[in-house]
Amino acid sequence: MQVFHSQERSKLKGKAKVEVKKGEQQQLLYHYLIDMLAVQRLLARKIHLPANGTVRQFQSLAEFNVWKDDVRASKLPKPDNLEHLTLRESAPFLHSVSPMADHLQLAGTFSNATIISTSSSLETPKSPRDALLQCTYPLETDALLRNSVTDFSNWSSFRLGKFYEAVDALTADVAYRHCGDIHGEHVTLVTAGHYHSRKFQKTNIQKDVAMRSYVTSVGTSSMEIRTDAIQNDNNEEEILVNVCHTIMVALDTETGKTLGKVGRRIPELVLETKDDEQRQSLAQQHAQIRKERAAHAMQLRSPVSMPPTLEEFQQLHQLHQARALQQLLENATTTDNNPPRVADYTFRSSTVVFPENRNVHGKLFGGFIMEEGEKLAQYTASFFSKGEPIVPLGIDEAIFLQPIAIGDMVTFTARLVHSTSNTCRVLVLVEVRDPANRDKVPLRSNRLLFVFCGDDFPKEKVIPETYSEILMHVDAQRRQNVEGPTQEEAQAILEESQRLRNEQL
Repeated sequence: MQVFHSQERSKLKGKAKVEVKKGEQQQLLYHYLIDMLAVQRLLARKIHLPANGTVRQFQSLAEFNVWKDDVRASKLPKPDNLEHLTLRESAPFLHSVSPMADHLQLAGTFSNATIISTSSSLETPKSPRDALLQCTYPLETDALLRNSVTDFSNWSSFRLGKFYEAVDALTADVAYRHCGDIHGEHVTLVTAGHYHSRKFQKTNIQKDVAMRSYVTSVGTSSMEIRTDAIQNDNNEEEILVNVCHTIMVALDTETGKTLGKVGRRIPELVLETKDDEQRQSLAQQHAQIRKERAAHAMQLRSPVSMPPTLEEFQQLHQLHQARALQQLLENATTTDNNPPRVADYTFRSSTVVFPENRNVHGKLFGGFIMEEGEKLAQYTASFFSKGEPIVPLGIDEAIFLQPIAIGDMVTFTARLVHSTSNTCRVLVLVEVRDPANRDKVPLRSNRLLFVFCGDDFPKEKVIPETYSEILMHVDAQRRQNVEGPTQEEAQAILEESQRLRNEQL
């Protein structure tokens, strides 16, 4: 059996047009799925895929919980020598895109002038603290700033979209500081993606939030930057509220090639403490997970596209069979009695990219994509809960595939692709459309996967129907199996959220 990529398929369309009746379409789909299972068995024998397909992620919930404990334990403490910095000079990326820049407080261990003067070359090694930036949101005293970031959730009261908007800009500033090229004269840094982001604790919107961003690991042409959202408890001890890991790629400004291809490299990272070593170990684990996911991706547009396992197809069969039996028993005549479908919770939002949303490279600011994507995902999850309170928990991944230019026509499509009794995952695809050719396949620029929990989700699991929806569902199911949140974890969060709401009454 031949499997064609999108370009090859388009060539075939130009050579022949085949009219297929509905019955023949069903037969073709059936034989296609059988062929996919045969390919799966063949590939499994060759590369030893486990039956449950979890080679692409953590192997179990227990392993993921160990990861969470390691992340908490390895938080970089507030350096003693932090000094006040000017946002415009020391964080130009954040300053250029944040509408509330004048309300933020920036600190670091070194000013930009110090970094430039002490970097004898662009390859001067630095420690995680050298390029560190801490951006504080003084929510306790600044009501205007507080209102600009407040969410409806009592537990996740600092809007995650605003958190990711700040992360996208702040990590770019940290990356340029580490490279010793603050103004990007010799190096261009681009965001490859945000990964492994989870809320660990509730946010108190009446207390200040500090976003501490620092380098955890570097390679020849890429680096991982970790951002911690931190608040102080009643004893003034720091609490890790949220975390996000960002991958930045360094390009040579003149050629546009990665540094490694032009004989250059990102400055090495000097590890000064055991915690530095622990964070580098976590970064290496993250890199391995990304490689495994890329090698076993299911997206049809991916150069390597793996089908679901036989066990996963059987689970999907049981899901559809249960729906058919329910409809038969209830003699359902309206969609109100039917289990939820992915198509029922698919929403779109389109916009034109204006100059006000550009970054220092003249392209669309990635934080805009993160915030707009999170808002549409939350909109989708809220419809799933019929307007009852939901709690945003983070992202599994936010992948940046292509830059978006000023003036582009962009469409965000959110699909609720997986659900349990109290959790759901919403996949947001961001695509650029050509108004001059409406039939042209859109250029996909981003893929974002958000996680929510809620008390009033439908008891029946959301059902995928098209093959694309099936692949999205299986991918989310795999993550749910090993990253949760479990029903018990979600219930504990929801109970705490309810308690906070009662205290406000």
